[in-house]
Amino acid sequence: MRTTLMPANVGSVRELRRPERDPAAEGRHLHPAALPQWRALLEFGWQERLERVTQLSLAFHEAAEAAADPASDPDARHAARQRANRIGHRTVIHRRALADIEAALTRLATGRFGRCEQCGDAIAIGRLTEMPQAAYCAECAA
Repeated sequence: MRTTLMPANVGSVRELRRPERDPAAEGRHLHPAALPQWRALLEFGWQERLERVTQLSLAFHEAAEAAADPASDPDARHAARQRANRIGHRTVIHRRALADIEAALTRLATGRFGRCEQCGDAIAIGRLTEMPQAAYCAECAA
């Protein structure tokens, strides 16, 4: 059995396009003189995350040792295993955040900071102020 497709009324289909970009307007939010402040903000966030990851890693190893201690009772070992798992999950979250900040520092060094990694449009200054490591504009992140 043969199926015949009806051609679409091409005249009624509008082409969807992005509005024209205005590079001058997009560039206003990241003046080159402000880049050292962005770098300082990112480096401060990186340092804070690194300290948190270090603390969590030490706590994880302490909990893992307690979980493996044969001298402890089974309930204490079980509680320590659960604590180690919770700490491990939090550590992973903070390590990912650390990697996001490192990626933002790389974008800053290569001149791509403040541009969406997906569409290439400028990331709104409000979004960058709230989350300097943002790699995507609000539209692409949604």
